[in-house]
Amino acid sequence: MRNYLIIILLTVSFNCIAQSYELYKGDTINYTDINNLKQGLWIKFNNSGDEILEQGIYTSNKKKGSWISYYPDGKIKHKITYKNGKAIGPAVFYYESGLISEQGIWHIDHWKGNYKFYNKNGSLAYDWNYDEKGKRTGTQKYYHDNGTLKYTGEWNEGKATGTLKIFDDDGKLVTERVYNDGEFQENKAITEVITTKEVAPRQEMAEARTASTFKGTGNHTIYNLHGLVEKQGFFVNGKIFTGKHCFYDSQNELSKVIHYQNGNIIKTEVF
Repeated sequence: MRNYLIIILLTVSFNCIAQSYELYKGDTINYTDINNLKQGLWIKFNNSGDEILEQGIYTSNKKKGSWISYYPDGKIKHKITYKNGKAIGPAVFYYESGLISEQGIWHIDHWKGNYKFYNKNGSLAYDWNYDEKGKRTGTQKYYHDNGTLKYTGEWNEGKATGTLKIFDDDGKLVTERVYNDGEFQENKAITEVITTKEVAPRQEMAEARTASTFKGTGNHTIYNLHGLVEKQGFFVNGKIFTGKHCFYDSQNELSKVIHYQNGNIIKTEVF
């Protein structure tokens, strides 16, 4: 249990104008001056008073510098930098395990500059960049769980633009997608001869992937903007002949899968 003492220092006429503070481990905390403004180190405890929830510095009632919040077990939950009472500056968020989940520069209500998001195993998941308005801009990177690059491309004003590259978890470039002002334009395939035992109509042997608009025949995997599998299987002239077409919701969770065999839909799964 924490040990604290609230002291009333001054009373004038019928109005109580007071300074107050608490003592915690011999240090003065939670000080309020005669103008009822918070000053110095402030610590917020849980209801029973035995766990620190948050701590930081106040200057005339405004948060200043690094403020730290904690999980119930005492591990750091997040560190947020304040300037003149507003969240402006470096910010770091942590998983309960103690590993970093997010870090970057927070500016009042959005990220600014470089931003990183990590998986729970500590590996880097996203390496993004934001402009002054909080819109994604410049090079954006996504990573596989094993740490290899999964997806990279350019953004402008929060929209994908130009050629975005997709890599498998071995680091091999497998697909390119072209965007213009956030609008998907075309798929590109990567030059690689694909062989298959399956025979497509009027196609005794799989053709080679080319660097032009995707119209490939053979076994291919097409990824969406978020690096998730969109189409996978055996293609004929760019269309699924035998395989699956995956759909995702706004949270990038799998919502539907359409299965094809010999050019026909044989099953639709809805999750």
